[in-house]
Amino acid sequence: MKPGKKIKIIAALLIGLTLVAALVFVVWRLAGERKADIIKILPDEADIRIADFVYTEVGRDDIRWEVKAKSAQYQKKQNLALFEQVQIKLTTKEGKTFTMTGDQGEMLTDKKDVTIKGHVVITSDTGERFTTDYLRYSDAGKKIHTDAPVVMESPRFRIQGAGLSINLTRGELTLSSGVRAKIN
Repeated sequence: MKPGKKIKIIAALLIGLTLVAALVFVVWRLAGERKADIIKILPDEADIRIADFVYTEVGRDDIRWEVKAKSAQYQKKQNLALFEQVQIKLTTKEGKTFTMTGDQGEMLTDKKDVTIKGHVVITSDTGERFTTDYLRYSDAGKKIHTDAPVVMESPRFRIQGAGLSINLTRGELTLSSGVRAKIN
């Protein structure tokens, strides 16, 4: 697979992550209204908390999303959704599978801005692996970015650098500094 195509796949995954976060919030709200017996109301901490959160959807273009989190909570006053131990699995209509994981995730529900932190890993069913400490998505700018070190690996190559910016509107990926590549 060509490096340019891999970058586009990763960009598509990150776009998908943003869409999943928005869908999770909507489903989370609907599930809270319908399944009050499994939701705990925590007035000091969060308005809603769900343990062992799981959500699956087949969306636009026959893309299947499966979102799992050890816990999810919503803080209405801050317009904030928080996730612990997040795993998002994306399956394309062609059958390609990508899994994104992180220790924590948060979404500003009014702005649709998303942050995933802590051991962020994206893996594909074909063996590519992308790691960093955190990623941020700005819905207003349609941009995914991090200042943290970034590593992209496959059986054939390893690329690392510091700082990543993906402009989803233009389909551009930039590593800011210290870029090194090794081809196996």
